Amino acid sequence: MRILVTGGAGAVGSNLIKQLLKNNHKVTSWDNYSYGLESNHVDGCNYLRIDTREAEQAFDPNFDLVYHLGEYSKVVPSFDKINEVFEYNIRGSFALIEQCKKHNVPIVYAASSTRLHADEKQSPYSFFKSTVANLIKGYGEWYGLKYNICYFFNVYGPKTETWGNEWQTVINIFLNQYKEDKPLTVTGNGSQRRDFTHVDDIVQGLILAGNNIKNHEFQLGSGEEYSILDIAKTFNHPIEFIEARKGDREKGVADIGETKLILGYEPKYNVKNYIQNEIRSR
Repeated sequence: MRILVTGGAGAVGSNLIKQLLKNNHKVTSWDNYSYGLESNHVDGCNYLRIDTREAEQAFDPNFDLVYHLGEYSKVVPSFDKINEVFEYNIRGSFALIEQCKKHNVPIVYAASSTRLHADEKQSPYSFFKSTVANLIKGYGEWYGLKYNICYFFNVYGPKTETWGNEWQTVINIFLNQYKEDKPLTVTGNGSQRRDFTHVDDIVQGLILAGNNIKNHEFQLGSGEEYSILDIAKTFNHPIEFIEARKGDREKGVADIGETKLILGYEPKYNVKNYIQNEIRSR
């Protein structure tokens, strides 16, 4: 298939592209490189410096499938960057969705799991991501758009460590603090519960979703939940409690029952095993 991946120079996008190429697909990446990195490029992919807001001019009607990952994707900085979030997550996504409708190309959208476990107005990021998910569902009903919506849960693993400081996942924050022999900083009291998902499991779910367009919503997680404090204690390292972050939800755990039943999704990684392996390698 001829596949477009938006945000293809990002952490999830580059891992997805790697597997798509292994599966003998012809892959094009759009990325504006505001956060994507050329160091994430995978040989064999056609990388274009394109913003999704340019979709009307840039879209190839011969695409067979679109994976839309290219949006502003973090909670806390979104309060200070609301204009940027609006431009990428609303204007850019709308332009892309319009082209998918016009050319009858299915779209797989990477949605925010905050929508499932907290008030969508908890942050500009979660609000606009929820708006795009609703827009895609609306286009499915109004215009026959073919889609799947995939909800990510706390991604970790290869290339996620290339995100800048404000983008770091809690797993990478802890790994870096451990490496530098600094206390692990736990926000609030650490009771927040999360489902941590290896990027290879996310990629597995995305590919299954792309191969089985159902106009459905799928949760991509490990199916296991841990508190942030529990994860910190896995390191057997000093812990420092710091102020809770604005927009941080209390719970975010995936229900992967339907994803397993409909798509055949089977997560393979456990976050505590990953941490132990990383500690041993450092």
